[in-house]
Amino acid sequence: MPAGLGAASAPRPLEADVEDRAGVRRIEPIDATDRRFRSAKSVAAPLAGCLLLGFALAFVGLGVRPLISPAEARYAMVAREMAKSGDWIQPRFNHVRFEEKPPLTYWCVAAAYELLGDTEFASRLPSALAYVGTTLLTFLLALELAGRRAAPLASLVYATALGPFLFGRFLFTDTLLVLWLTLSLYGLARILRRGSDWVGPWLFWAGASLAVLTKGLIGLVFPLAAAVVCAMLRMVGAGFVRRLRPWLGACVVAVLVLPWHLAMARRDPGFVRFYFGGEHIARFLSRRQPVNYSPLSVPAFWVSTLLWMFPWSLFLPAALRDLRRRRCEALVWIWAAGVVLFFTLTPSRIEYYGLPALPALAVIVGAAWSRLSAAGTRVAVFGAPSLFIAALGLAVGPLVFAPHERGLAALSNLVASLDGYYREYFGEHPGASMVFGAELLRLARPFPLALLATGVGTFLLLRRRRRPARAFALWAGGAVAILVMADSGMRLIAQDRSQRAAARIVEESWTPSARLVVAGDYEEACGITFYTGRPTSVVDGPGADLTYGYRHGDAPEIFLSPADFLTEWDSNRCVFVVGGRDLSLPGATVLFEGPRSRVLVRDRCPASDETASLDHSPGAGATAAPQPDRDRRADSYF
Repeated sequence: MPAGLGAASAPRPLEADVEDRAGVRRIEPIDATDRRFRSAKSVAAPLAGCLLLGFALAFVGLGVRPLISPAEARYAMVAREMAKSGDWIQPRFNHVRFEEKPPLTYWCVAAAYELLGDTEFASRLPSALAYVGTTLLTFLLALELAGRRAAPLASLVYATALGPFLFGRFLFTDTLLVLWLTLSLYGLARILRRGSDWVGPWLFWAGASLAVLTKGLIGLVFPLAAAVVCAMLRMVGAGFVRRLRPWLGACVVAVLVLPWHLAMARRDPGFVRFYFGGEHIARFLSRRQPVNYSPLSVPAFWVSTLLWMFPWSLFLPAALRDLRRRRCEALVWIWAAGVVLFFTLTPSRIEYYGLPALPALAVIVGAAWSRLSAAGTRVAVFGAPSLFIAALGLAVGPLVFAPHERGLAALSNLVASLDGYYREYFGEHPGASMVFGAELLRLARPFPLALLATGVGTFLLLRRRRRPARAFALWAGGAVAILVMADSGMRLIAQDRSQRAAARIVEESWTPSARLVVAGDYEEACGITFYTGRPTSVVDGPGADLTYGYRHGDAPEIFLSPADFLTEWDSNRCVFVVGGRDLSLPGATVLFEGPRSRVLVRDRCPASDETASLDHSPGAGATAAPQPDRDRRADSYF
């Protein structure tokens, strides 16, 4: 058991390492330290600065790039259907029930649509606010556990880390999940620090409940597991369970969590089995069918979690050195280790599953920097990451400025490790990775220069023992430069995986009797529905996201067999077909061709309804081929 975590007959105040200017270390109760420093005036200015940076990083250019399929466009469509239908209980995706996730993300996005319209900015607004909110909570969490010096540093670490920034500008459920789990963690910290505090239990249970409404039962698993570990390690004395106020927790969970789940169970008798059995238990055991994700190996998952914390993850070894003497930081270590361990145990681990650990890791790194700033010691330990990142800049430079096949492959592999879509796509289309890698390398040319300048500059400042604050500021500035380059990469990815440009061309050629069809996996091209606003049919199977609703008979009119589609294609009706770049149909004109998709239209598609047949039933205006021949033709195209 770590030192300082032994049993005690009565609660002990948490302790903080304090070093004076002479470098003499002493241990003081953290309450005494806070009485000196935690005044509203001393905290307000650093907090305002952190929030100002967070707002700038979150909102500048937030609505510029188009929504990415499948992730962003899928959630946007579910939210828009909620707002338009007025049914805020049943999530639907292309008019088919979609019960994989709880509704809180959809509610937030739908509310943004009601206020601002269904734009890219409104789609990402909840994620951006969650990113800024988590920056605030990281400040408060560090203030509670590590003191006034560590709070702004931890907050800046979180705001300028790669993962929080990218997902904070992305329509995604996990950004809100991180916000609510960090709220629950902050509540637990207050429970540990302030025995009779009522605010802590309220935050603990409210954060956990909102996390359940965002992503499922893991919203309760992480907070309760952290509380159990704290009790096992006897981080507080007797009465810890009473401090949690479980009766209050039961009431909060009943009010926030139960109503939607009960309403869904009443509407759909299969909801409980699908949602809890399939989307929780079977997914954790990697037995969910159908599988629409590409899991990572354990080492790859650990590396991806560290990459989301880049460049600050390089300081975690330095922060680990004094763990045994820093009882005040035990909670955040427990939390971060618990999140990573939990997802290490599941075979279905995905690259972004470690995001809930990042606020805790930011507190750890920020607290380590605050001790360096207070005493100016352990410079060698903190200088090692500076030398490493400078060496990384030197190593990356030749790959960027003189690219060759191995460099392109390495960069494509890095992208694939951080994005399951490309991991699957590059596996099926290995040649495409080279083209994509070349585009990214052209955007990444400032990257090695930023690494080199940040590493060398930080190391030189750290050698001057009185300049750790300037070294931190330089490192944070280098992190922001990396984020700007990462956002440029996201814009390239958005062009690669969005249907906004294709939708504009379809709209220019649209006629009132036209039909829009997606050939293949609908979720990969669902952005065409969001941007056109047109009813969209699906040919050649429902795909993973629509399978559950398809089996229950939802919206049967949107599902076409290949043979029925060819009958429609041979008619006089104008049919737009969205599919992969290898899609080919008889008599088709390529209306649009993107990096991975194309839009086809019949070459004799009428310019207006006046020249179209009045009968739009399948096959009208054309001589239908015999059924066996039509089936054989369909099999050759799909």
